[in-house]
Amino acid sequence: MRLKSMILAGATAFCLAGPASAETYVMTASADYSGPFADVMPDAMAGLKAMVAYWNEEVGAGLDVEVNLNIHDMRYDSAVVAKTWPAILSSENPVMHLGFGSPDLVTLMGRLPNDKVPMLLGTAMVGLVWKPDGWHFSIRPTYSHEFAGLFSDLQAKKGDVLKIAAVSTQTQAGFVDQVNGVKQLAAQYPDRFEVTSVQWADTSPVSLTPQVRSALADGPDLILVGGTTAQVIATAKAMQELGQSVPIVASTHNGLYESSKGIALDQLDGSYSAFSFAAPGKADLPIRDVFEKYKTDGKWGLITAQASAQAILALRVLENAVAAVGKENITGQAMYDALMANEYSEEQLLGALPSLDFDTTAPFPVGEIKATAEVVKDGKIVPADTGWIDVPQLEKW
Repeated sequence: MRLKSMILAGATAFCLAGPASAETYVMTASADYSGPFADVMPDAMAGLKAMVAYWNEEVGAGLDVEVNLNIHDMRYDSAVVAKTWPAILSSENPVMHLGFGSPDLVTLMGRLPNDKVPMLLGTAMVGLVWKPDGWHFSIRPTYSHEFAGLFSDLQAKKGDVLKIAAVSTQTQAGFVDQVNGVKQLAAQYPDRFEVTSVQWADTSPVSLTPQVRSALADGPDLILVGGTTAQVIATAKAMQELGQSVPIVASTHNGLYESSKGIALDQLDGSYSAFSFAAPGKADLPIRDVFEKYKTDGKWGLITAQASAQAILALRVLENAVAAVGKENITGQAMYDALMANEYSEEQLLGALPSLDFDTTAPFPVGEIKATAEVVKDGKIVPADTGWIDVPQLEKW
């Protein structure tokens, strides 16, 4: 493995002697103020803005560099992304774009290598875009990696084969991909994991009682529902109707916070949400303290934690780019090179993420991938563990 440099958070070693004018660089961000994520968008963007405010004051001032964050309402719509991106590229000259999910990914991943602007996402990846030499990256591995981390922890505690049933939908390729990744996990580690069944359902089902009854017949230890919030709620209601209680494992977009808007948390007792940035309620979390100090709006929570983690990594990449090429020479290429050439420690990332390493083989962190989870206990959402969970190595599926 190649040697990589480590830059301490907040380092000012690159400060020029004597007075100097600050260089200003633009980072652009996709938002969704009028689409499916409009209700959580103010908190997400509050996380980005707070991290930029922190960095400009406590780090950028010492480097004579300032970041302007330009937010665009893309409506979580690929057509809007495609229409807006050329104007962003020509008029704003961003050194990095902070994307928000699949519309950014499917629209921009093919053109970013030519545009020479790296994109960093806060959402997890899917195996469908696990391709080399891209300029699209996520702070998180694939959804399947995140599930695999939680499953590995639960299997170790059980001490026997962990039986996994899944409820998903065949109308969304990304949701099918989640299941295929978990099947790959079971194929690689048959002495640890078994996928007992996959129940296909609508994205917004009226009832899942027949599917859940079928899934429970195999005696699973848990039910993976990585698709929609409606599926999580319908699965929980079906188990209540059947007089059964098996933990549900969801992701972030359809996880415990979102599901609790449609069903009481006590009906989700013992259920999990798996992801790979620090749980917002984790004790001793520096990035939460930074957010509370620098926020101008919004409140701390799961989506805010995700966006804050996305932003702090982007800003640490900029620090490394300044170290490599100088404050006057930051380009998208310099940012890409800095992301590739450096490791990013948990300390640098304010505890928001485990230590991360990137290379050209995948659009997500490589090496020792970590995950974490939240669980419902006594009607409250709490961190499932105090630290990071090791993710078993997964071959590409």
